[in-house]
Amino acid sequence: MCFSATMSLGLGVVGLTASAVTYLDKDEAFWVRAARAYAIFHFSLMEFIQYFGYPVADQCGYGTNLLLSELSTYHIALQAFAIMPALATYSSDPKALKKATLIGVTLSGLFLICSFLPNEWQLFNAKPNFIGQLMSCLFMGKYHIGYAISSAYGTFVTHGSFFALALSGFVWKNNHRIAWYHFSMAIMTLYVPQWFFGVSTGEAAAMYCFYSIPITASFIPYFKTFFSARPVWSGEMQTQRIR
Repeated sequence: MCFSATMSLGLGVVGLTASAVTYLDKDEAFWVRAARAYAIFHFSLMEFIQYFGYPVADQCGYGTNLLLSELSTYHIALQAFAIMPALATYSSDPKALKKATLIGVTLSGLFLICSFLPNEWQLFNAKPNFIGQLMSCLFMGKYHIGYAISSAYGTFVTHGSFFALALSGFVWKNNHRIAWYHFSMAIMTLYVPQWFFGVSTGEAAAMYCFYSIPITASFIPYFKTFFSARPVWSGEMQTQRIR
């Protein structure tokens, strides 16, 4: 499992390797392989943040812990930009990648803005224990490093970062297979660790092994055939074949 600094480092190195392999996939167009490689690279960075976070866990508000906490905030905010375009590369719609990139930039931009607004601004006066009216800190949880992220509208940022990006995959033509896969992994990331280990949302999100390995597998070249769009034999196409 990923419940140690060593394992976090190992997963980070594996992720960087997978990102390089994906980028070197010459069978794909440049922007397609760049989007997929960046998605893997982005999630690999979180493993390195966790690795460096272990020695300074609970040293909230100063030094390396403060720096890593800020990096975690920006990393989470940029997830939409990292994942939405990559998901769209499996669609049969040639414009999906461009559209998804624009949506991802917009959504990540909103998340970044929230990180600079007063964290007292919350939807419905919610008191989340992961992203919201908190002091940004990497803390030592029951089993693993956990995150406390300071941000306005924490509920919007949390659900947008974990679910909106996965749900976006359903927007694109013939893209349901990869969309269902990533939506399921989002559930695995945020809820399954809490159900089985009884940890906070912040620690559950940091138990990255539940998502990092599957997301890496979904974007590397060896599995693209499984997730790529399948031909749809419509009545019109069948008529053309008969003629």
